[in-house]
Amino acid sequence: MMEAREIKESELDQLLEFYLLHLFDVKDDPLADQKVVNRIWNTIQTSENFAALGVFDKNILMASCSITIVPNLTRGCRPYALIENIATHRQYRRQGYGMANLLYATDYAKERGCYKAMFMTGHLNKKVEKFCKASGFNSGEKKAYIKRWEY
Repeated sequence: MMEAREIKESELDQLLEFYLLHLFDVKDDPLADQKVVNRIWNTIQTSENFAALGVFDKNILMASCSITIVPNLTRGCRPYALIENIATHRQYRRQGYGMANLLYATDYAKERGCYKAMFMTGHLNKKVEKFCKASGFNSGEKKAYIKRWEY
């Protein structure tokens, strides 16, 4: 049975394994030192503005994303949400897990008073565009510009 929820503190190892298998390119994006990972995970778990969300089936993580609730001085001081690291288990794509994940994230944002939710994807193909539109996102409203730093 599919269950969408926040990822629990005790599920960090499952989330990291999921990332390594379905999100990271280990050559380009190695996992940080365990002390750093634990510190960041603690920040995510204890902040009201950050969350790791997931869709589970029989306690197996099938889809995940991270969400940041950004405090805001415009729009009546209503926050907005940024959704990142959206991924679905490779063997279970096109079975509703990704859609359930993204819809849960938008519900999560709405319940916290956000006036909008935004996400960006590096996958520029028709399937992803169709998925985004089916989940209620509009690709024509804004344009994203990205600046990266080498580390």
